[in-house]
Amino acid sequence: MNKVLRKNWLRGIGVGAVACLLLSCEQEAVEWIDIPLADNVFFEDRPAFNSDVIEIPLFALSDLEYKLDMKQGAGISYQWEATSLPESELLLTEFHGHTIRTSDAPGDVMFYKIGRNSSSEGYMVAPFDGIHGWYFSNESNEDINILLTVSGFYTIPDE
Repeated sequence: MNKVLRKNWLRGIGVGAVACLLLSCEQEAVEWIDIPLADNVFFEDRPAFNSDVIEIPLFALSDLEYKLDMKQGAGISYQWEATSLPESELLLTEFHGHTIRTSDAPGDVMFYKIGRNSSSEGYMVAPFDGIHGWYFSNESNEDINILLTVSGFYTIPDE
C-alpha cells in the first residue's frame, strides 16, 4: 500500500480503532436480537425484473387505463409525465389496483393515488394479485402524450 493510501485509510478509521489495531485490543461482544421473518419480506420465486418506457397517446376528451399484472408483494417504481397538456387540472388521474374477477361476485379495488396532475412518480408494492395501473382522463381539447417509465416485477397483460 503506498503512503498516500495508507494515510487516507488511517484517517478514516479513527484514533481508537488505530490504537486497538496497534495494541491488538479485543473487541467487546455485540448482542443481537433475532427478529422472526415476517410475511412478504423474502421470496424464493419472483417474476422477472422488467423496465419499460411507454409512450401513451391520449386524444382530446378521451380516457384510457394502462395496466400491469402483478403478484402480491411485487414492487414497481414509476414516473409519468404528460406533454402538450394546456393545464394540469385538465388531466384526471387514478393510480389503483383491482383483483381479477372470475365470477359475478364483486371484486376488490384499492386506490393508491387520485388527482389532477401533469406528472407523478412513486413506488408501490402490490397488496394483492391482480391488475394495477393508471386511469387517465384527458379533459382538454388537445391531444396529449403520456410518457410512462416503470421498473420492477410485473408483466404487461395482453388485451
